[in-house]
Amino acid sequence: MAEKIAFSNYEVTFIVSPETQELELQKIITRLQNQITQKDGQIFTTDSWGKQRLAYPIGKLEYGYYATLVFSYPTAGITEFGNDMRLAPEIIRYLIISLDKEGVTPSELKRTDPFKESLASPMADRPMTRRPAPATPRPATEPAAPLKDEATRMKELDEKLGKLLEEE
Repeated sequence: MAEKIAFSNYEVTFIVSPETQELELQKIITRLQNQITQKDGQIFTTDSWGKQRLAYPIGKLEYGYYATLVFSYPTAGITEFGNDMRLAPEIIRYLIISLDKEGVTPSELKRTDPFKESLASPMADRPMTRRPAPATPRPATEPAAPLKDEATRMKELDEKLGKLLEEE
């Protein structure tokens, strides 16, 4: 009798070194996909976000290639999958999230590029209305004193300095 293997849904986001070429990035993604399918896992989505600035420098690197995979994988083997990613020299960071623990199914995930999301607030959807001007009058401002030329200013400063020195 065949033993039944428990599968869970996961999302892995990883950053590849910017020194890697685009073709190598695709090879890395394909290698990870093959590793998943060899263990009878299923890949739901693959997203490559391209080269982006890192939130903070990692080992003197300021940029990296971001990619995300959403997949099902044997629950017992996910630690080994993470260790394989850790040992890959071109992957500088990764994060594996169990979607089952979060209570999310792969179909519920919203596919967006976080680097291109709108930074608009929820209030941006509401129409803007102009407020009426305040009814109270503003205080009158004093007219600015005419500007003095540099020679006149220096002469006045010399006179003030002379008076201060005489007092001492």
